[in-house]
Order: sequence, then structure tokens, then C-alpha cells
Amino acid sequence: MFAGSFGPSLAAIVVVASTHNGEGLRAWMSRCLRWRIGWGWWAFALLSPLTMMSIAAGLHIALGGNIGTAPASGHLLMTLVNLPLVLLLGGPLGEEFGWRGYAQPVLQDRLGWRTASLGLGLVWGVWHLPLFFIDGTAQVHIPLALFLLSVVAMSVLFAWLVNHTKGSVVAALLFHTAINFWPSVVPVLPTEASYRAYGFVVATLVLLSVLVLMAFKEKA
Repeated sequence: MFAGSFGPSLAAIVVVASTHNGEGLRAWMSRCLRWRIGWGWWAFALLSPLTMMSIAAGLHIALGGNIGTAPASGHLLMTLVNLPLVLLLGGPLGEEFGWRGYAQPVLQDRLGWRTASLGLGLVWGVWHLPLFFIDGTAQVHIPLALFLLSVVAMSVLFAWLVNHTKGSVVAALLFHTAINFWPSVVPVLPTEASYRAYGFVVATLVLLSVLVLMAFKEKA
């Protein structure tokens, strides 16, 4: 599973290397690794997932639901160590050079950023399907339709973020890492008992993505 998770990024590097000269590959990597994106975008990428999950958990509790003990509870050191592990092995590093570094800009040049982000989101969601058949993954208890809806909505937000940071994959890496990391602090992922809190997260993602699609012009 970990080896397969690096497929999109490795594929992007191979394609760029085979279709561009060395200077082209360096220029692509330089754009992807742009880290001077402004503190506002750093804060959005890191903290907006936490905000959405906290709101969802609060709504769930207000409606009489229960939130389980966070995996991070009582394990501060392990939680801090887990953050870079999520970046390196939890999906972001293996995926984002492919999805947002290569596929998004190529598709949006042909289709526009809206259509490209929606279509890429569907591909991104389908790419995760094997996880639904592997015991112990977060996807085991998530309804497939709800998961696909969340991924398509996230793809719109990823495209908006990357386009406003001049193609920075670093921004996408941080956003992806935050999305995968914060559930260990705010446990909103579905369980056998309930997926209402997760449903609130998805609803928030969809609302934000619709607002972004409506508010920003084709040239994001």
C-alpha cells in the first residue's frame, strides 16, 4: 500500500523528465517546491481542516452524538512524530506532485480550472478505491458516495489553493497532510456506530467548494 501511494508523484516525475530537457524538469520542480506563498496561505492549508473538523464535531455533539477519545489524547510526543510521517508515508508526498503538480495545470490549460478540478477529483477518488477493501484503513467505514463527494470537493479547494500560490505543490502537501493528520486530534472519521460527524465535514467541504467555484473567475 505504501509503495502504491507514490504512484502519482513518481508518474509525474517520469513524464516531465521524458517530455522535457533537464532545464524543463528543474523549472517544473522549482515551481512545485515554491514555499514562499505567504503566511495566510500557510495558515489556511494547516488550520482550515482543523476548523472544519472542530465545527463538525461540535455540531455532532450538539445533536446528541458522542465523539470518541482522540488517538492523540495522552500521546503528545507520538502525535508530533506522526505529523512528518503523515507527510512522508500517509499520501501527500506520494500523490501531490502528480495530482496538483502535473495533472491539474495540464488539465486546466485545456478545460479550465473548474472542470479540471472536478474531473481530477473524481479520478482522485476512484484511485483510492482499493483502500475500501483493506482492513484497518479509514475508508472501511466510509460510504463510498460520501467519500467521492468529499474528494471532489477537496479537489476544488486544492486547485484554488495551488492556483493562488503560483502552482506551489508545497501548499498542497501541507493541506493534504493537515487533512490526514487532524482526525487524530479531532476524531470525526466514521465508525460502525455513526458517520454523522464525518457527514458534517463533507457538507462543509461541499459548501466551501461551491462558494469557490462561484466566486472565482476561470483564471484563478
